[in-house]
Amino acid sequence: MFEENVFWNNMFDNGGVSIMKCMKKRLFQLAIVLVAAAAFMPFHLTNDYLRSSDFDTVTIKQNDSVWSLAARYTTNEKRAAELRQAIIEVNGLAPDGSGLRLGQQLQVPVLGRSESPQVAEK
Repeated sequence: MFEENVFWNNMFDNGGVSIMKCMKKRLFQLAIVLVAAAAFMPFHLTNDYLRSSDFDTVTIKQNDSVWSLAARYTTNEKRAAELRQAIIEVNGLAPDGSGLRLGQQLQVPVLGRSESPQVAEK
């Protein structure tokens, strides 16, 4: 009988923290995750490059950067910014695009010719 009471007491003992406090903490954590996800969502919805299913494979050469790659594909500054972000996300690069290595191959999303004219230089 005594062992059974110890079992049930331990099962529901949460270190003196009320269940309501635990629930509030979990709700707060969930809210933070949702707000963070929502912050990135509008960018994904408006960035055509992130919705593209066509890719060029580019091998990194001396002095290449995410910025120089984007400049090869478009001269439009807004499009270049979108392409830089897409290259970073598609290839799992650091948020600032740093850390490229010589010989590394990157996938560069490209748009169909009807969606946006692109510069042919590579």
